[in-house]
Amino acid sequence: MKTIIASAFLVGSLLATTARAQLTPPAGSAPTRQALIEQALTKSYALANNQAEQRKVQIEKQGLKNQYLPEITINPTYTHLDRDISIILPRLPYQPLPKEVYSGPYELEQQLQPQNILKATVQANMLLFSGTKIPTLSKALSFKEQAIGALADKERMTIIRDVTLAYDQLGLIAQSEQVLDEADKRLAEQVRFINKAVKEGLATPYDRSKVDLAVQDLRAKRVDLNGKRQLALARLTQLTGVPADQLSAIRPELTRLVSDMSVASVDNRPELKSLELAREATRYRQKATLSGYLPQVYAFGKNELYRKDLSAIEPYWYAGVGVRWTLFDKFASRTERRTAQQDLDISQNTLAQTRDLLTLNLQKSRSEMATANELVDVAQQKVGLARKALDIATRQYEQGLIRITERLEAETDYQKAELDYVQTIASQRAAQVAQLEATGTLTITDIN
Repeated sequence: MKTIIASAFLVGSLLATTARAQLTPPAGSAPTRQALIEQALTKSYALANNQAEQRKVQIEKQGLKNQYLPEITINPTYTHLDRDISIILPRLPYQPLPKEVYSGPYELEQQLQPQNILKATVQANMLLFSGTKIPTLSKALSFKEQAIGALADKERMTIIRDVTLAYDQLGLIAQSEQVLDEADKRLAEQVRFINKAVKEGLATPYDRSKVDLAVQDLRAKRVDLNGKRQLALARLTQLTGVPADQLSAIRPELTRLVSDMSVASVDNRPELKSLELAREATRYRQKATLSGYLPQVYAFGKNELYRKDLSAIEPYWYAGVGVRWTLFDKFASRTERRTAQQDLDISQNTLAQTRDLLTLNLQKSRSEMATANELVDVAQQKVGLARKALDIATRQYEQGLIRITERLEAETDYQKAELDYVQTIASQRAAQVAQLEATGTLTITDIN
């Protein structure tokens, strides 16, 4: 029996271990850009607040519908009067009947209400017609909900842009480190060469100090890149909630970003969609002010729960329909309508101004995109020229035709050209993302 239990425990442990291994990503694997964007969208506080705002509007819409439900109240009361309420008929001035038939009394006293009154009633009031106010306001809230939802698309594009830029920053740093690694190898060869030359009297200690200075310059650049890496990792952690140690393996290779730019306007920008929907919401709020000039229809009813202390003229229950029509409201409806018209004018002006600004931003992004593409071409040509110059300088230095300072200048120029090229690629990608955002078409699938 113990053997069977031990075997079952062993099998269970192996299955649990296998399951954990399947759920845990392989050690050293780097999360993809798309996975991090999805994680950032899930974590976003701005999107969570946007959803909360939409739920608030839904609650307000339900509150409007609830206005048609009956309002039911129970009113128990106790009242003590100073005396009973009664009616007394005075004595008649004549004898209406013979004394043999009825001798009196002809003075009649009838109690209408006792001195102590205990009542318990249930009342109901129900709105039947609101003067078109409730359905009109409900439409306004529907447009408001859609306007808030459109702003969520803006937040999504912002998150996609921020994660992409931080991710590309890690790629820029990784490729810059590769440039420095290759420079390290060349300088290490130069260090061996210069040390041998100094021993043989073919070079001076000054020449060796120049090489040492170049080596220290590379170390300084590595320190700078390491600081930038930590900052980029912190930014990605803040956006996604993924720990930095799980992001440290990210080293993407940056290439030109090419996307479909068939959309040439700002009509897809979520800001414009949101403002257009907000304008419609304002328009319906203005229409709702007309209800102040229309009557309201309501139903009402009442039922006495405790009938013992009722007066002789009080009914047990009643029900009815009423009309409430305010003929003069001290110009309150007219003031609300005028205020709503000003809100409508403001929303129209804001929409026009936003469209102008977004159009200008689109033109700016197009110009920056064209400039970025040209700079990539120029930087690529500079890398080729700098590489040729470095090869020539290396051969000439080995042949004793130039000094070490000239050789190091060629090395520095080549490093700068390669680093500039990597930077222009990152800038081109950022410009492409900005242009997609400017047209309102930035999605996860556009980024690679």
